[in-house]
Amino acid sequence: MKVIVISGTPGTGKTLIAKKLSEKISAKVISLSEFAVKKDLILSFDSKRDTYVIDEHKIVPEIINLIKMGRNQDISNLIIEGHLTDIIPEEFIDLVIVLRCEPDILNERLKLRGYSREKINENVQSEILGNCANFFVEKEMKKPLLEIDTSTINIDKLVNIIVEIISRDKNITKYRLGSIDWLEKLSSENRLEEYFDT
Repeated sequence: MKVIVISGTPGTGKTLIAKKLSEKISAKVISLSEFAVKKDLILSFDSKRDTYVIDEHKIVPEIINLIKMGRNQDISNLIIEGHLTDIIPEEFIDLVIVLRCEPDILNERLKLRGYSREKINENVQSEILGNCANFFVEKEMKKPLLEIDTSTINIDKLVNIIVEIISRDKNITKYRLGSIDWLEKLSSENRLEEYFDT
């Protein structure tokens, strides 16, 4: 069984892409946050951020157990999506794809979701800094760690790119982590103050 992790800041397209990808490659999908809520693997609710705080110590063994069960049941592909997927131990992952989105576009996507200004700023700042990717880098992973810009590419095209990556039919060099740098882009445009108080 191949375990594909799809990570990224909220608004980068994880849930939709995971769903469409699962249809293409006959995969089971686990949304980490939904799974945590459903199984009551929550420490608390952060009202300031309008989000649940996941109990990592409880959810990791549950996810490992699901992966082991999937291997025993001959499930060919398992997709785990969420912005906290870096908590999954590397030995249970085959491929990580971090979805990225240009900050201005992400800002608009999160406005459409009805996020508060504070929550939008926090998530856009996280995207500019590449936090979701950095969490995996800090683990010094040996498994393929890729990033794909979802800013302007059609969802179906994005899914096809991922299918080609999974089947090894696509050269993954251009998707290697580090190819997207919003911090450098905004800095070169003298626009960092739009998203960070200086």
